[in-house]
Amino acid sequence: MANRTYEDQTSRTELAKRIAREGIVLLKNEKHILPLDPTSPVAVFGRGLMETQIGGSGSGASDSKNASTIMDGLLSLGFNLDQKLLAEYQKQLSLEPRQEMTDFMEIITSGYIYEIWGVYNHPAKELALDDNVVAASAGKDETAIIVISRNSGGEESDRKVVDDYYLQPSEKALVEQVTSNFKHVVVVLNTNGYVDTAWTNDYKNIEGLVYLGLPGEAGGTALAEVLAGTYSPSGKLSATMALSYEDYPTAAHFSYNKDLSETILTYDSYGLDATANGSSGFSMSPVTVYHEGMYLGYRYFDTFGKKVMFPFGHGLSYTNFEITNVAAFIDKDQEKIQVTADVRNNGEIYSGQEVVQVYISEPDGKLEKPYQKLTTFSKTKDLTPGEKQTLALNFPFSELASYDEETASYLIEAGDYLLRVGNSSRNTQVVGKISVPVTIVTEQLSNLLALHPANQGKIEFLSKEGVSSITYDGESEEISSSACIGVLTKDDVTFKEMEPAIHFEELAFAHTEFTLEDVEQGKITMEQFVAQLTKEELAVLVNGHGKGVPFGGIGLDVPDSIFYEDGKDIGSNTHPTGQNNYVSPGIDRLGIASIFYKDGPAGVRMTAWPIQTVMANTWNRELLYEFGDAVGQEAESQQVDSWLAPAVNLHRNPIGGRNFEYYSEDPLLSGACAVAVANGVQENHPVTVCAKHFALNEQETYRRGHSKRNIDAVDSIVEERVARELYLKPFEMLVKQTKMMNIMTSFNKINGVFAAGSHDLNTSILREEWDFNGFVVTDWGDMDTVVDGADAIAAGNDIVMPGGPPVIKQVLAGLEEGRCTIADLQKNVINLLNFVVNSEAFKVQTSKVK
Repeated sequence: MANRTYEDQTSRTELAKRIAREGIVLLKNEKHILPLDPTSPVAVFGRGLMETQIGGSGSGASDSKNASTIMDGLLSLGFNLDQKLLAEYQKQLSLEPRQEMTDFMEIITSGYIYEIWGVYNHPAKELALDDNVVAASAGKDETAIIVISRNSGGEESDRKVVDDYYLQPSEKALVEQVTSNFKHVVVVLNTNGYVDTAWTNDYKNIEGLVYLGLPGEAGGTALAEVLAGTYSPSGKLSATMALSYEDYPTAAHFSYNKDLSETILTYDSYGLDATANGSSGFSMSPVTVYHEGMYLGYRYFDTFGKKVMFPFGHGLSYTNFEITNVAAFIDKDQEKIQVTADVRNNGEIYSGQEVVQVYISEPDGKLEKPYQKLTTFSKTKDLTPGEKQTLALNFPFSELASYDEETASYLIEAGDYLLRVGNSSRNTQVVGKISVPVTIVTEQLSNLLALHPANQGKIEFLSKEGVSSITYDGESEEISSSACIGVLTKDDVTFKEMEPAIHFEELAFAHTEFTLEDVEQGKITMEQFVAQLTKEELAVLVNGHGKGVPFGGIGLDVPDSIFYEDGKDIGSNTHPTGQNNYVSPGIDRLGIASIFYKDGPAGVRMTAWPIQTVMANTWNRELLYEFGDAVGQEAESQQVDSWLAPAVNLHRNPIGGRNFEYYSEDPLLSGACAVAVANGVQENHPVTVCAKHFALNEQETYRRGHSKRNIDAVDSIVEERVARELYLKPFEMLVKQTKMMNIMTSFNKINGVFAAGSHDLNTSILREEWDFNGFVVTDWGDMDTVVDGADAIAAGNDIVMPGGPPVIKQVLAGLEEGRCTIADLQKNVINLLNFVVNSEAFKVQTSKVK
């Protein structure tokens, strides 16, 4: 039974505010500048005051006619704002030309649109203020707030470094004006991704720094409540803020500027052969080399001893917390490490919440290990002054294992494993160690997603050999005095070995007239039902329904399906609410219903929710479960069968164009957030989530190439261990910890093979290793530089989207050429129909027939 708690918009908006509020991160609070007294005069600068950015773009876009701006929020809480300054901003904004944008999101179905819209959008220039205006405001007020806004980048477009990651000249001018006139300054970052913050250290009177992100429709009110102190901030960073862009280990290995082709990294940039990598006949063959290897985000900064602006997991509060009485023990029956900790609010005024973070430092052996990695976390309830809560945390033994490419196995290497507990990656203490006398093999697999043979030995990946990790006073003493909480041997860990792959045998064609309802009623098996389908019907069912061409075929005489011999369409759209190109085909004579997919990470266009980065900043599984329940209610109300979210690629680089759609630089935090959301949806509503983009789609620039410029899709060149331990982990967590039935592949290549065309990824890993029993769809793309439909089907994609007649023809041609088989199509149709027969759409259709 669905949970109806979030049927009304008011309750969903209130939840959106709670998420935004908990996702706000207080980065700096010198001299306790915050919270502010709302009755004291305050001047607010920056166009983001009135043009507050609430959501991202593309499939992660959101909008709301009732969104609260920062100005709205401050005024609603009674802040004493400088009215003349507000009037000046209103005047200037009113004089700017406005361009009305038509929302084509429901009708745009093909990748061609990215060549029209996939163009970098510069951040809006900051409004220029006369020095006299600023000085007059400072004459009345001692405190100022500067809002820095960004909504650049997006699908097919990463952000830029100059005038985007770093401040624009117009913003620098504003900062100089404000800091030269006001004694106390607070900076609010209303940005869709990270920006430089080191400049705030250059001004002593910038005493407060707040990361708001894109906070959704209630974000202005949420920020006001934090600034006023009616809510004490509890957000923690989900990625590291470095001292400069150049400090990120990916900075030299990330292409982002399509306007300067000479800056795009290609095979040639690394001395590699494009033709040998399968990319020939193109004017450019881009690559993104995952040079940093295991050392992503805080794993790099901690391991290589680099200073940062703000570390992973950092976030201040208006009160003080103490983490005490930490205890840990090994639960060999459950194969888990158990940790308990008391958290006390030692403040005297404010209530608040704290996040306890548990890290593990693994011993180096055959394999290099980062200084530490996150293994679990938990957030307290709202603790009043003096109140204490005991948290119980745990993580499985599998978190101690690392993947060894040489033996294709996961190993818990011999040595001491240090447990660290704290409230950020740079504020932990060693609380115990686990001893492993002899290396334990936990899982035997096969080598998959390996580097292309042409590149073996030709690429240098980052190694920590000879570097010094971060350290702190007393760390050596903590390590030497830490108690051993237990010893692990191979008898304590369940060994997993891959079962032999089951080969799907082609079903012999049978001339029968069963319907899908016969399967639902148990009269026949799904295999018997599928055996009666012709190759044309199979080819129709492994594609989306619709024209499958740019803009849904607007103005083009293109059919929505191929035909039977009598001229009737084989496929049709039987869904009551789903639009063509966002549905799978129904086949009337067989009683097959269409299912409806809808974007995206920001919801289904009802409530404008905070972006996923803000959600991750909450570090609150329970709150994200509530979000899943609420967005599941919205999807159910629209009769959506598959919600195209969550997106769980990682923040590999701070200017990634879709970082706002993703949770974190850390795979465990990303996976934990996604699992909470997915369970909130699927445990309360007849809707499946669809994880995306599978996999290694961390760069938007040329992720699907560019047909008009004759540019190939970018090749993500990555080590197998890195792919498995970092970039595939959130997907694996979703498969194993939820009932997710849908997953979406990505456009990019992985080690020379299209992700959607990778049998290693979509069959060997997803189905055979992880036991995924749902269905796989491609990302929505037109058929130029993305994977061929027949190759996608053979690799394990069950549906090519948006598909339609163009790709149906590809699949039928692939059958003739032997690139895919009837058995492939039958297997994929079974995967789809196993979902369809249990879907709400099928129930609606069969009830109408009756």
